[in-house]
Amino acid sequence: MDYQEFLLYLEENLPEYLRQYDSRAERQEEKDSSEDLAETSEYKIEFQQMLKNNGVVLDGIVIHKTGETASPNIYLNDYYNDYQMGKPSSLIMEEISCQYHRIREENDIAYVNLSDFKKVRDSIVLRLVNYDKNRSMLKTCPHKRYLDLAIVFRYMAGRSSIGIASSLIRNEEFALWDVSLEELYQTALFNTMREFPWHMDSLAKVIVDSFKKRMPEEDTEELAEELSILEQTENGVSMFVLSNDTGVYGAACILYDSVLKNFARVQECNIFILPSSVHEVMLVPENTDTEPEFLKNLVEEANRSAVGLVDLLSDHIYYYDRDREQVFIHGQN
Repeated sequence: MDYQEFLLYLEENLPEYLRQYDSRAERQEEKDSSEDLAETSEYKIEFQQMLKNNGVVLDGIVIHKTGETASPNIYLNDYYNDYQMGKPSSLIMEEISCQYHRIREENDIAYVNLSDFKKVRDSIVLRLVNYDKNRSMLKTCPHKRYLDLAIVFRYMAGRSSIGIASSLIRNEEFALWDVSLEELYQTALFNTMREFPWHMDSLAKVIVDSFKKRMPEEDTEELAEELSILEQTENGVSMFVLSNDTGVYGAACILYDSVLKNFARVQECNIFILPSSVHEVMLVPENTDTEPEFLKNLVEEANRSAVGLVDLLSDHIYYYDRDREQVFIHGQN
């Protein structure tokens, strides 16, 4: 099947897999109405192109179930790639069905009227995105310029082990709220700091912890010793990873009150900030051996080779001046 045929196959066959899942779930709960549920449960499949960060457009499927207002969105691109790699279409239908029900079970999202600011204000959070790569999206939503980035605002409907369910605050909602952009920003910053506290570790420790998670128990003591040495080695450049406790859209932690100020005070120097992705930044204390051009090349190379377009934040590096207590694009301060 080509991609269009794949979509048609989904539209024609996925509802039946979803009904079968409902029937199995009912039988597991020892209910008597499983057959009736299989007959009466109705699903409607809708395909949408969804604009993601940095102008990336992904194809998604919206599954509507009769009687429910919340409809989970599931991205299809990876599933079609799996099909092209040889995964049977029937197995893909099962996986999409399981994903849909898992999202519903872990995100019990009720309908919320976004026009009432008082009802939603405690659930508004912020994110940092690249300004130039999101110009089209930024025309549709309230935002605040920050360096070469933009601060955007989202309504957080729920969070679970699967992820965070949220929606972008649009100009239409903002126009109804009768609040200033600064008030919206301060509200969102407070909520984000509360819901997603910052977390920092040395880069060496992050690498070591990542290896340890993948080390089978039978690995030699020699490997463990080498990792322990790495944890204590800075290799000439001290780097620290700053994110939030979930590791998702943690680059916004550079906006948190006093995080950069206190880090610079402890290090007793100014700080270079490397935007490794929208999810985290690297902090590099400035010393006589620090080479800004090397750090900038490091970020640019990572963006070209390791960071996907949807996660890219910036090719610039930033500089925190502790005397002025401000962040600048390096070379523009």
